[in-house]
Amino acid sequence: MGLFDSVIRLTLPLLPKMVIWGVARRYVAGSELDDALARIRTLGASGFDTIIDVLGEAITRPEQAHAAAHEYGLAMDALAGVDPGCSISVKPTHLGLTLDRDLCEELLGQLCHKAAAAGRRLRFEMEDSPTVDDTLAVFAKLRGEHKNLSIVLQARLFRTADDIDRLLEAGPDLDVRLVKGIYIEPAEVAYTDADDISRNFVALSQRLVDGGAFVAFATHDSEVADACVKIVADAGLAKGPAAERHYEFQLLMGVRAQEAERLRQAGHHVRVYVPYGKDWHAYSMRRLARNPEVARHVMRAFLSRS
Repeated sequence: MGLFDSVIRLTLPLLPKMVIWGVARRYVAGSELDDALARIRTLGASGFDTIIDVLGEAITRPEQAHAAAHEYGLAMDALAGVDPGCSISVKPTHLGLTLDRDLCEELLGQLCHKAAAAGRRLRFEMEDSPTVDDTLAVFAKLRGEHKNLSIVLQARLFRTADDIDRLLEAGPDLDVRLVKGIYIEPAEVAYTDADDISRNFVALSQRLVDGGAFVAFATHDSEVADACVKIVADAGLAKGPAAERHYEFQLLMGVRAQEAERLRQAGHHVRVYVPYGKDWHAYSMRRLARNPEVARHVMRAFLSRS
């Protein structure tokens, strides 16, 4: 990252929220559940399945974890008449992982049970490297009891190949959402070069497919997506009905919509991630910190108003 981009990163937190929202509204549905439901309806009409995520993480009080679980419950109830196939995405620290692991496990289990009753999958997200061991421990404990629970893994981290091997050895029906990862990690534990991360993403995709896992390829990179298409084609995996599918592609709402449409037109199942919630500002700041090009756009917009 150049000096100018580093300065922008340090300056972004000082910008008014209305400036950040000018960009964030493309990839955050809004602060309320109704905002997310409206986006989900629109995406469904365009032929896309969805993932809903209540924004938030790193809570500091048990009541915040309970509030997050309650909001997820409301979302699942509301989705019944909107998108029967929408899956649920939950961040571990939003349910209190770093505060009380037992509480996190309890709340996650309750959400899995509710999601299963509605025929939905629930994906347990992966956050920064210090939380990986606890995240995988909670997942391992609940995986056998809740068949609708899946896990997110990051291609950025060196350890992920070994984590995949352990997860595959632990039992069948592994469901993984593979991402590059947005967390800034030290070079001791993670790849820092974009090309290295992309290469590892493809290698891990091959490992998961070879191991018989269901893989959600979460990437906006056309070259990486095409490499994954080749992997599933070589493996003879079906594009068709949900009961036959062993993979899908996932993209963030508002990010490279043309890539989502390209994959959908090619016959692949595509799911779009729809985040909402009052924590949209913190989420947006993390996204901007990882995307210098968009961060520069935000800064130019602010300076032009000044």
